[in-house]
Amino acid sequence: MKRPILAGIFFFSLAAAQPKVLLYYDMEGLSGVNHWKMTSFGYPEYERGRKFLTDDVNAAIAGLIEGGAKHIVVTDAHGSGNPEPDILLDQMDKRATFEFRDTSFAPYTDSPNASYQAIVCIGMHARANTNGFLAHTYTIEPAFNVNGMDFTETTIIAASAARFGVPVIMVSGDDVLEKQIKEQFPDALYAVVKNAKNRASCDTLPQAIVQKNIFTAAKASIQNLARFSPFVLKAPYTFKMSFQNRAQTNRVFLYPGLTRVDDLTVSFTSDDYIVGYKQCLKLISLATPERNSLLFQILNKHPQGKEILGEYQDVLHTRWLEPEKMPLQQQTQPRKRWHGVQ
Repeated sequence: MKRPILAGIFFFSLAAAQPKVLLYYDMEGLSGVNHWKMTSFGYPEYERGRKFLTDDVNAAIAGLIEGGAKHIVVTDAHGSGNPEPDILLDQMDKRATFEFRDTSFAPYTDSPNASYQAIVCIGMHARANTNGFLAHTYTIEPAFNVNGMDFTETTIIAASAARFGVPVIMVSGDDVLEKQIKEQFPDALYAVVKNAKNRASCDTLPQAIVQKNIFTAAKASIQNLARFSPFVLKAPYTFKMSFQNRAQTNRVFLYPGLTRVDDLTVSFTSDDYIVGYKQCLKLISLATPERNSLLFQILNKHPQGKEILGEYQDVLHTRWLEPEKMPLQQQTQPRKRWHGVQ
């Protein structure tokens, strides 16, 4: 029995000496990003956002390598709508590997595993209902609370990674997120890249300062890896989901097994964090179609609104009553690779 124990100790020591890091990136908390259009595929401003993303991630990679990391995997946790990764792959530091898979995957829950020793989060933002720049949690409608603790997206990642004993060791973003990270992850290193004025605007810091902040925090975090602990929450898990208005919450409350806390909030309990988190995503999918009410308000006021709504009704009824008259949809090419949040 001694040989397997010694082998286990050897491989544990080897992993500690050659740490493998999972690096998540978002876009709202990037250096230089000062408008939401810089985070959304299809807008001209988005290309500038991609450059800031690549620079911030590269600064983190360089710091991690300098600090002793041997394996770095980068994963896209943003979801701009781009069918390809938001980062400029041809400019990403080649000492790291980008996470592609053959099938669709959810990076918050599917990317962490026991092969990693640490997690770094770049370009993150403050939680919902706070005054951080572009502050939200997962998407623009909900706010997450688990066991009485308000969650940022970094918290979601950390709680998921805790299943495998993997800690979050370094984060970058604005000054509002810095305070939120320090409350929940007091040991984590943090790189401030801008100061938020409110959710809609911020003051960005000079790029030379930002890149140094990220590099220094990443390097120091991996050099002090032994001091970090995973973010462990105790079961059972009580999830509270709050939404922007009663209409969204009323839609969500159609889901069975929920308790109505107040006009905007529902709750439920799960013995498994991942099961509970996935249930939260189902609730969000019920809330988000309420956005369509804004679209119809705009159309009702638009000069061509009645014409567009009339065309919509025609197509809707044709699909129901005479589907053979519907135009054939173009066949899309099957995807060959997937890269996290699409």
